[in-house]
Amino acid sequence: MHYWWLILLSVATGVAGQTVLKLGVSHPGASDATANLFSLITLITRSPLVLLGLLLYGIGALAWIAVLARLDLSLAYPFLALNFVLVTLVSRLILGETVPAMRWMGILVIVSGILLVARSNS
Repeated sequence: MHYWWLILLSVATGVAGQTVLKLGVSHPGASDATANLFSLITLITRSPLVLLGLLLYGIGALAWIAVLARLDLSLAYPFLALNFVLVTLVSRLILGETVPAMRWMGILVIVSGILLVARSNS
């Protein structure tokens, strides 16, 4: 049962990483900085938020490797879809993004699929 905590850690750090990366590149001129590889690398190395986002991804990857060592891939992998659900919630609630109704319907389909996979393990 302790693998569920590892899945949660992987998902949570993935969502946090995406959010922090978005905040790190959401400033004037950031989109221009992705015009070429050198500018992109400069943006990455000069933004503490981008570096933090990458660190969070690294922690999530380590947790995910531990999950894969304990569970069948066909059981574990669908839980990564929680990233879609939680990133959408964070985008709406924290970043103030508009999320259209059709996207919410897609999120409900994803949640239904995750529940079906979770029940298949019992």
